[in-house]
Amino acid sequence: MAVYDNQVLLDILEMLYKRISDDPASPGVDRAIIQVALQISPRQMDDNMSYLAERNLVSLAGSDSGKWTFAKITAGGIEVIENKERYADKFPFTQGLSQIHEEGQEKVFPTAQAPVSFPEQVSNVFKQASDQVLSSKLSNGEKGKIEKQLKALEKELLRTKKADLGTIQKELEGLKKNAGWLSPTLASVVLEGIRVALDLPIST
Repeated sequence: MAVYDNQVLLDILEMLYKRISDDPASPGVDRAIIQVALQISPRQMDDNMSYLAERNLVSLAGSDSGKWTFAKITAGGIEVIENKERYADKFPFTQGLSQIHEEGQEKVFPTAQAPVSFPEQVSNVFKQASDQVLSSKLSNGEKGKIEKQLKALEKELLRTKKADLGTIQKELEGLKKNAGWLSPTLASVVLEGIRVALDLPIST
């Protein structure tokens, strides 16, 4: 039996709304990015996404396997997000407090002792990944190609204003094809980069 979570419903819709606001031509957000960003199980994500799709608030683009791969907010979903009060009775989840932050809203995060800044984390992790590539048994040509992809992803994550979700997605896909074995090394900073791009609270 499907279980719906008002917080998850709202966060998904807000995330898709933010994506389309940032890039109207975007095909939507990849399912893996949604799952990683919201830190929910595939089942929880699919149940809540189906709820939104059945009510024409999101549209899902499928793959040959039948599972959706991209989710995009519809005109109906945009209407609901922009007029939450009007839809409070029909969609109670609109009355929750979204984790997606508005532009310019101050964010307060708990701080650990001597925290390492995000740019430092990125630099450290990408140096580690680069060392792994250089010490691998790949040909110099393959190493050069992966190094170039690593630099492009690192540059995007370190953008002064804010990384672009679409570019992160594209660079990550390229790296997965050529050097999937680097994923465990890069996972933590890429997750933080995705959360920053979506204005989600940074993990502690």
